[in-house]
Amino acid sequence: MNSPFSYRRWCVGAIVLVLILALAACSPFGRQAATEAPPTETPVPPDTPIPAVPTHTSTPTRVVEAATATATTEPTSAPAEPAEPTPTPSEAVGGEEKAEVKKVSYTAVRSPKIDNVIRNGSFEDGFQEQGVALQWSAYDNGGAVYAWVADDSIWHVSHGSSAQLMRIMGPTQPDRFVGIYQTVDVVAGEVYTLAVHGVVRSSTANNDSIPYGHRVQWAIDYEGKADWPAMNADWGQWTDPGWNDVRLDEDKPVMNVYVKEITPTTDKLTLYIRGWTKWPIMNSEAKYYVDGVFLKGPVPGEEVVEEVPTEGGDGMPTTGGTGTWIPVLGAAFILGFGLWELRKAWRR
Repeated sequence: MNSPFSYRRWCVGAIVLVLILALAACSPFGRQAATEAPPTETPVPPDTPIPAVPTHTSTPTRVVEAATATATTEPTSAPAEPAEPTPTPSEAVGGEEKAEVKKVSYTAVRSPKIDNVIRNGSFEDGFQEQGVALQWSAYDNGGAVYAWVADDSIWHVSHGSSAQLMRIMGPTQPDRFVGIYQTVDVVAGEVYTLAVHGVVRSSTANNDSIPYGHRVQWAIDYEGKADWPAMNADWGQWTDPGWNDVRLDEDKPVMNVYVKEITPTTDKLTLYIRGWTKWPIMNSEAKYYVDGVFLKGPVPGEEVVEEVPTEGGDGMPTTGGTGTWIPVLGAAFILGFGLWELRKAWRR
């Protein structure tokens, strides 16, 4: 009768044990742990300065390639014997395929900052004591009762929580005007987008005998002058966005919007917005609500700097290699074969 611990079974068990030890020794994890050298300090390269680029002019974008910084170290006392090089992670695994490191190059892109150059264009920064919004100036041409008021009705506000209300009451002469204006800095030759939101209410709305009696208009002085009497008298400078007036008691009036692209010819311009009552109707009243006044384009003297990868670059560094897993597959095959032989021996 054969003993379960026969000589043959002891031999098979010993072979399996040797195979397991060989697997642990030849795996990349065990070999790396045995041969990996202690990490050495690597000098930190100095910060790479971004090269200065001239301030933006009419040229919209300029690209300057960032200089590559090279790390250097100060030599210390000379060693008695040449030190052995520290193995890289690839070399520590035993001659497998080395990791290929690819460099990524960047460029510093400077472009003008795009923003609304109108100050307090949404009328959220407050109002002066007489009701005119901060950063704005007001005017009228007399012959009526005028008022500027801060308004917060949701039907008159397009942005934020406040709007500018301008009123003309009891005109005694035709062509009465109430307005606001502001001078801003711009970049000559660049394209800007003008946007104005508003609502017109009047006591004579929907009266067929006096159509289009109350209008909102805008104009621009491209030299940046603040001469409202001259501008107000120059009818050819004004643009009518086509907003019709609604009754004073209209429940939910529709918010109007006007958008137009303009191109400044100098580094300053003055934007005028006015309400116009055409007829001297006793006890009549007109309310001109204005909000969301934007002149969006390049902001003079302000730029945005961004570092982006160079087009067609090498991409991010890559690590590792296919040779790392070859010993693992071989060891796994040997271990499986040994376990299979051990199973056959125990079944005999």
